[in-house]
Order: sequence, then structure tokens, then C-alpha cells
Amino acid sequence: MERTILAVDAGGTKCRARLVAPDGTVLASGEGGACNPSTDLAGAIAVLDALINVLCRQTNPATERRSVVLSLGVAGLVDVGRRTSFLAAAEGFAEIVAMSDGYAALIGAGGGQPARLVILGTGAAGHRLFADGTSIQRDGWGFLGGDRGSGAWLGRRAVEAALKSYDGAAPESLLSQRLTARLGGNEAAILDWLLQARPRDFASLVLEIVAAAEAGDGAADALLEAAADEAAALVRSLGERERGESGRGEGEGEPLYLLGGLSELLRTRIETRLNQRFGVPQGGALDGCLLVARRQAPQERRR
Repeated sequence: MERTILAVDAGGTKCRARLVAPDGTVLASGEGGACNPSTDLAGAIAVLDALINVLCRQTNPATERRSVVLSLGVAGLVDVGRRTSFLAAAEGFAEIVAMSDGYAALIGAGGGQPARLVILGTGAAGHRLFADGTSIQRDGWGFLGGDRGSGAWLGRRAVEAALKSYDGAAPESLLSQRLTARLGGNEAAILDWLLQARPRDFASLVLEIVAAAEAGDGAADALLEAAADEAAALVRSLGERERGESGRGEGEGEPLYLLGGLSELLRTRIETRLNQRFGVPQGGALDGCLLVARRQAPQERRR
């Protein structure tokens, strides 16, 4: 017997949820704030609890947790301790199904079938689902250790180049001028910005990079080219596609998808490097959560 499912895509920027009846009818939907247990466990618990309460109260009569399967795609559940604490706080449900937010996006994009996915946003990660139901993740190490080719990665390298020019150790460029002004224009203001900057702050500088590149700045365009190189390398790190049923995605074998805020900016550059086009995703992370909860796709089991 199918049950009502509350699908939640909980990421480091925002949290989205959808309450779905057994017949597929969407009963309620909503959004909340950042929900990443690895960076803010208490905050993530509070955001999730508030969003769950709002959605359950939107139905008439109000939906009771004990009749609902909670299916979570969550950033930052690798650490066992934090995972246990986070899931324990979501009590009272008939069942809890948990997976990484990237895996939920992979399942949604491929409809639960073997596929490869690269996500380029503030961070960067690659995912692949194999025919035996196991999966892998590449990168997703976070701002300090990886996320190569992401918005934060681009912004940080742009700042490094701008400050090198500011110090007189490299020629000025349009990009270095724009970023120096954006960061405050003087030593005190720049240091203050750097001391407070988060990954999303560095990622916000991508707009400056794009504007400078469109104006003909070679340094800015070189950064975008480097990001495309990293993204193409991320695809390759997922391994070669397995040949099989034709007509899925672009060409034969596993389809390849690209998602995230930088996907349209870098898509053509990456496709050129791979000599392959990205497919059109069948759905999103919430769809992936629903498929796993309905057992129409495997639960996350990493190799």
C-alpha cells in the first residue's frame, strides 16, 4: 500500500519540500532556508522542522507525521554522528528514507536509471548510478578542498588574481579593476571582506567575471576556460559511459546531465571538450526523493 510522501531537497542554500498523496497529487509545497547539517546542525534541524510543520498544516485536515514517509535528500550527511543527530530530530514519521542531495538529483535527472550527473553551482560534484544500483560521487569536497570549477572556485581564483594585480605583482586587467572596486577598493575594506567571506560570497563574483569576459578581458575568459577544463575532468572522473540501449540521452549508453547555477554559462565549453552533449533531465531532486521512497529507484549505496 502506497503512503503519503514528504520529499525534501535540503541544500546548503535553501530547502524545498513537496507533500505528495499516494495517487501522486501534490498536497502542499514550500521552501525554507539553508539546511546543511555539516555546517550548522542545529540550524538545519530547525529549518527542516519548521518546513515540515508548515506543509503538514497546509492540508485539511492537517496531515499527521505517523502516516507519512519522509524522504530526504540532504547535503552534509557523510559524518555518522551528525547524520544520526539530524535524522533523530525528524521523529514521528512512518518511515525515513535518507540520501545525499546530489544522489537525489541524480535519480531525478535519470528517472532512476543508470546515469551520470555533474552539478555546478556554488560547489561542484559529480555522481553516477550503475546498473547494479550502486553509485559514486566525485569531488564535492567543499570550498577549501575542492569544488573545482564551481562558482566559489571561480570567485576565489578571481580574487587571488585581482589581489596579485593590486600588489603590483601582475598587470592590471578589467577584471582585477572590477573586483578590487567590488571588494572595497582599499586594503582595510578588502581584508574585512576576506575575513567574512563565505563560499556563496565568492560565487557571487562570477557575475563580475562574466561581465569582464563579455567586454573582452582575456584574464576573465581564461578563468571560465579553466572552470570548463575542471568540469570536463570531473565528467571523466566518473568513468566511461557503458554502452547499451540506444536512444537514452545523447547517443548510446548512460545519459549525461548537467545541473546547477553555472550549467548554462559553461555548458557549451564543456560539451566542446567532451565532444558530447548533455541530455535533458527528466526531473529534479524532489522527484528523485519520491522515486527512492516509492522503491522505483535504489537507495543510495556508494561503492
